[in-house]
Amino acid sequence: MQFFLNGLPIGAIYSLVALGYSLIYAASGVLNWSQGDMVMLGAYVGFTVFFFLKLGFISALFLAIVVVALLGALVQYMILRPLREREAPPINVVIATLGVAIICRNLALGIWGPDPQILPSPVSSRPLSLAGVSVTPQDILVLSVGITLMLILHSFLKNTREGKALRAVAQDRYAAQLVGIDPERSDAVAFAASAGIGAAAGILIAPIFFVTFNMGASIGLKGFVAAVIGGLGTIPGAIAGGFFLGVVESLAGGLISSGYRDAITFSLLIVVLWLKPSGLFLRKNRQKV
Repeated sequence: MQFFLNGLPIGAIYSLVALGYSLIYAASGVLNWSQGDMVMLGAYVGFTVFFFLKLGFISALFLAIVVVALLGALVQYMILRPLREREAPPINVVIATLGVAIICRNLALGIWGPDPQILPSPVSSRPLSLAGVSVTPQDILVLSVGITLMLILHSFLKNTREGKALRAVAQDRYAAQLVGIDPERSDAVAFAASAGIGAAAGILIAPIFFVTFNMGASIGLKGFVAAVIGGLGTIPGAIAGGFFLGVVESLAGGLISSGYRDAITFSLLIVVLWLKPSGLFLRKNRQKV
């Protein structure tokens, strides 16, 4: 039970990152390899707001989401849109997002330097004992804020005009365009939302792990694995895959060895791709997003 509870907070982080992959893939059919670096930028922006602007953790969280979301929309406008207009092959777009990731890492290295940074937690670090297991307030904060953001995203997609347009584009891009929906606008919304969610994941994990310029590579890859395991392109699949991966990693690290945790994670990915390539939690004929 202790290992299971320990896996839930990191599972929430993986779910947020996986949501970013699924949103963009569903809307535009693109694998955005810069998603992990949006997590890194969110952590650094939150760190800067907290220490240099002297604002609180919540203010740093919201500002990081806004700033990185705008950056995500800018990436879509400057890179994805021109490539689509030129009818470039999908692989070109994927390589372009990889280039964005490398640029982000080097910019972070130049601005904040190579030294790891840590953002103080807004809550106590003293563990709480509940029914024989211990849980830290920071873990509770990560889990509660993560679930809140997932509910907000779900409500946005279901109840707003832009969200419904994004879902329509994800279902059938050409048909959505015929009824007056601008697919490029929906792409921009998807990139902004995914970048903002990634930034939230970054600032939530910053008090637990050190903030470094290359932290996005690892967490971005784990988020992608979670999205594939759950079902790439669907919100419920991304959420379920993230929590599933977090719990499996925690159980593997606690019951077997932390040194084999990554090996078990990617072995699980291979097994899922072999047995059910569509994802463990994706129902047949389920609508994207």
